Amino acid sequence: MSAARLDGPLFSYRKELKKALWDYTADTLTDINTVRKFCGSVSKWMLGRESELVTLIDIKERADDIDLNFKHVTQSENKGEAFKKFVKSKKKVDSRREELKKELSAVLKDTLVELENLHHFLDAVEKLAATSLHVFMEDRQVVLPLPEGVSLEDVQDVIVAARRICPLLLEFKRDEEAFFLPKLQNVEVLAYQLDRYIQTTQKICAMLKKRSVSHFTLKIPPYLSGSVDAGLSEDNTQRMLDHIDQLKEIRMNQNFRLVFLFDDEVCSVFLNEFSDRKPRLLQSLEELEEVAVKLDSMNKRAKISSVAGSSVGAVGGILSIVGLALSPVTAGVSLGLTMAGVGLGITSGVNGAVTTATEIGVNSSQQKKAGEVFQRIMKDMQSLQDYLEEAKIETSHLDVAVGVGRVLCKAGAIAKGIDSLVYAASAFKVLGQEGKAVVTASRVASDVPDIGKAAAKGPLILSNATRAGLIGLNAVFLGMDVFFICKDGISLAKGSETELSKIIRARAELWRSEIDAWEKMHDSLNDGLLKSEKNKAILETPFYPEM
Repeated sequence: MSAARLDGPLFSYRKELKKALWDYTADTLTDINTVRKFCGSVSKWMLGRESELVTLIDIKERADDIDLNFKHVTQSENKGEAFKKFVKSKKKVDSRREELKKELSAVLKDTLVELENLHHFLDAVEKLAATSLHVFMEDRQVVLPLPEGVSLEDVQDVIVAARRICPLLLEFKRDEEAFFLPKLQNVEVLAYQLDRYIQTTQKICAMLKKRSVSHFTLKIPPYLSGSVDAGLSEDNTQRMLDHIDQLKEIRMNQNFRLVFLFDDEVCSVFLNEFSDRKPRLLQSLEELEEVAVKLDSMNKRAKISSVAGSSVGAVGGILSIVGLALSPVTAGVSLGLTMAGVGLGITSGVNGAVTTATEIGVNSSQQKKAGEVFQRIMKDMQSLQDYLEEAKIETSHLDVAVGVGRVLCKAGAIAKGIDSLVYAASAFKVLGQEGKAVVTASRVASDVPDIGKAAAKGPLILSNATRAGLIGLNAVFLGMDVFFICKDGISLAKGSETELSKIIRARAELWRSEIDAWEKMHDSLNDGLLKSEKNKAILETPFYPEM
């Protein structure tokens, strides 16, 4: 106890206690008001997020349709038209992706703003869960400053509800700015997580509305309203002052509040498991980066070979065309130029075929390694996520009608988009079905670009190999060579990052953000546990003196 309290007259202690109780009550009412306002407008909030969810699914579908595979040509009846469409799609790939990325950035910018607003609400719920019920018990010697129409039982109901649902807040313990980055490769995962947020938020608000928070018309009473009986003894006054100061500190202690979300046993297991698995997870992420680097390196070498081969092929095409054009007026002498052109074409085709075969072999090997690393990562992450899910079991029985059906059956556009969302989520997701980090290893290869796509020179090789026997098509293939020289040259200038390496890095970035969030949670729990038992005891200690 401070010297001022010990030396001051008794009435000053009572005045100080009155102020402390007003502060604690006002803070509690402010949090209830924050909860009441958000729950009152949650339907509008959810509608906005569902609209963003639809847009994310639409962006995913359009992104999948941007880069056509050469199978589009080989499987089409009208090869000429199909080839024109194929070439046209290749010309617009970068610009269309950039447009989609800008659209994704705009959507996620709005999402992040609303998630920040959501966290103000969640923070209020968390503080209410760590609020003392005993302060809001009836006592004849103390009258708390409550608004008209609000009873002590009303406040108790909200605190009880907040404690019951607070484990659900674990769903939101991540850095949203690091997670919701505008990466086209991760759109389906972002959509999945946003849908999880929508469902969990609805559960929380539905439970709180049942506890009468919706009809509160909260207006904080005037400063220092309420009363403390003049007959309250000095010892009791000093004890209550100490107690209320401790309760204020507990409400604001984020580390302890995090501990409060966990069951003691689950908390201990999570801490041990994360400490054990973290080194392996970080090592796996390093291995994924090594795979991406090797893929990019092979792709760069292949493109250099492709540009060189295309240049040779283009020269050969020019010689062939000139030789054929001059043949009638040179009595066949110019056919030597044609044969030289054919020789260059064959050389270009053989080099291109060897380069592409090598690239496919390297890509296949690295893709297999990536799949193995993905499996290892997901095994560790699934285990950790399971413990977090176990912490939320208490609230899993809440009779709140929510689910994917609500979000995905509102409109035909969503119903259409959910097929791809569920497909992607089951095949390759960070958090897994119902929050469990699982992955189907056999589907990893299907979630990354077809190995055939790695042979971006497919049409080019066709042109080189075919021009040897179909000299009359040299003019067409010359145009293809020039096109791929430009395309591969631009790709080299930009760094020549493969689609496969982009997906690997994008997924690794998501996983790293989750690991960082868990590490922060791990450190916070360790700190909060230092005084956990003491703080819980203070919360459960009766506040008012026995009558």
